[in-house]
Amino acid sequence: MAHFFRHHHHGEEHGSSAGGRSSPRTVRVYTKADPNYALSIRDGDVILAPNDPNDPYQHWYKDLRHSTRVKDEEGFPSFALVNSVTGEAIKHSLGAQNQVRLVPYNPDYLDESVLWSESNDTGKGYRCIRMVNNIRLNFDAFHGDKDHGGVRDGTTVVLWEWLKGDNQRWKIEPQSSDPPPPTNYVGGRPPQRTVRIFTKAGPDYSLTVRDGRVVLAPTDPHDDHQARLTHAKYGTEVKDEEGFPSFALVNKVTGEAIKHAIGAKNPIRLVPYNPEYLDESVLWSESNDTGEGFRCIRMVNNIRLNFDAFHGDKDHGGVRDGTTVVLWEWLKGDNQRWKIAPHCK
Repeated sequence: MAHFFRHHHHGEEHGSSAGGRSSPRTVRVYTKADPNYALSIRDGDVILAPNDPNDPYQHWYKDLRHSTRVKDEEGFPSFALVNSVTGEAIKHSLGAQNQVRLVPYNPDYLDESVLWSESNDTGKGYRCIRMVNNIRLNFDAFHGDKDHGGVRDGTTVVLWEWLKGDNQRWKIEPQSSDPPPPTNYVGGRPPQRTVRIFTKAGPDYSLTVRDGRVVLAPTDPHDDHQARLTHAKYGTEVKDEEGFPSFALVNKVTGEAIKHAIGAKNPIRLVPYNPEYLDESVLWSESNDTGEGFRCIRMVNNIRLNFDAFHGDKDHGGVRDGTTVVLWEWLKGDNQRWKIAPHCK
């Protein structure tokens, strides 16, 4: 099990850029079974891909902020591995022989399920990467050993008991260069930012997720379900008919994107978000300013259907806790005018 040491941190090797610290150097992660492949993300999975320093998905941050507080049973410090593009951390699998997972990383929250440790040197600088609270389960390039044909493009990573295979020995080394900047910035903004979304009909309510639905709830800056990431990765590639760039709205906690409704007057939906797959059904655009900075949020491929706080207009009593969001043709109502503003705690 993991051990907690409650004294202050001294000199984190790789801290996050949060809180004003400078960005750390990224690392690449690879296995002795084939050093020509590096850890990456594809279709929401942690996989191995042919090494490419220009692929930002192969750049990871080794975050040691909890290293002095949380150590494994042998005394080795913990760390998180956070992808430089998605901001997701590698999470423990659901037991042995299952794939490691990805979850949005919150550097201010101590979550043991995203913490790992490295073993002693197993030879030539390679080490095991194992759960900090169960060092018997190690990173394993699934079927990446010689008996199964070795590492391939797309080899997944699972957790396995130590079998002394080369596919269980890993190196974490600094990347040869910083991750390339994303090329799809919109208006100079980075590809994702944390925001809250509210309607002019009820500015004291924010978009959130409840029971698998997108609803409005009283604004609470400490409720992370009200925080969304705007992903503008496809902003230059996909625009609406008026030329406005597209974006996805991804819940910070669930990792789900808001998906188009099944036609007018139906609720918008939620689906797991895969940033590597271009899916127009999760892409939206904003209109011109409709007054006081409020805009329509509409389907990128059908700008006649807009976010609508259902029955959130004055005639129906206004916005309430639990008001659902549907798509509706433009009726000029305040419940169809929205702001996407920074989410501040």
